[in-house]
Amino acid sequence: MPAKFTVNPQPFPNYFVSHGGPTFMYGQSNGDVGAYKHLQQLGAQIKAWKPDYIVVLSAHWQSSAPNLIEVATVADQEENPLIYDFYGFPKYMYQEEFHTKNLRSVGELIASQLQTAGFDSKLTKRGLDHGVWVPFKAAFTNYNTMTQEKYSGGLDLPDTALIQVSLPYDDTDFKTAYKLGQAIDKFRSHLVWDDASQCYLKGLVIFSGMSVHNLRELGSPYAEPYSRQFNELLRQIFANNTHLLLLLERIKHDHTKLLYRAHPTLEHFLPLVIGSGSAGKEGVKELYNSESGSLGWGIYQF
Repeated sequence: MPAKFTVNPQPFPNYFVSHGGPTFMYGQSNGDVGAYKHLQQLGAQIKAWKPDYIVVLSAHWQSSAPNLIEVATVADQEENPLIYDFYGFPKYMYQEEFHTKNLRSVGELIASQLQTAGFDSKLTKRGLDHGVWVPFKAAFTNYNTMTQEKYSGGLDLPDTALIQVSLPYDDTDFKTAYKLGQAIDKFRSHLVWDDASQCYLKGLVIFSGMSVHNLRELGSPYAEPYSRQFNELLRQIFANNTHLLLLLERIKHDHTKLLYRAHPTLEHFLPLVIGSGSAGKEGVKELYNSESGSLGWGIYQF
């Protein structure tokens, strides 16, 4: 039997995307226009690459216990169900569709690899939350219920399986998050053997959160000063592609007030910390960023 992993000679990049709320999927009239357009461009590139699978980590799923990382699964080759985990929005948003398949064999390998890296890990029956399907819908589809464009059948990512992995339990623990990024990068840096297809599969990883996320002060038409300041702080950190964990840890101590103004809770920042753990020699590259009110719309490449 071939080895479960072999080095990927031409790995894809990994990405962090800012996903906004459910209105973001509608583009120009909602959310950040520039972030939406960049996400569409990124989606077109990924579809052209045709990865066999995408591993995705979203701000909206933290594990249920310390040191536990969960891997979402359904029956093999079944579609991933959607979780409409938002409240008080128009009815048509709860009728949106996004169709992808799961791949249990890869999910099992992810759980096994995380156990090897020192995590507790298990498969959990679960659908995709809006931190996954909203930005993926913006990136990979051109239909929605608001404009009466309906789903025409088939999969939105016909050549690519989608497997969601949880965040750590404690969103203040950057060391564990960074370690998770290092472990999960194996699924970009290596090809994985699939018994069913009798070939090696090639994947990439996407982390979904926000570079600034303060819903407590949502509504201002102008960028809050702390939104710009925090995005600029991240820009300075990522300009140095070494000691990323140390520099991210220092934010908690040297910029405490700014951090908790930009992120009153840290679950939307944690995917960026995890993504930084997956960064290679080229470090973190900012592809796009802007600020609107109390939100920051960073898109990064690792």
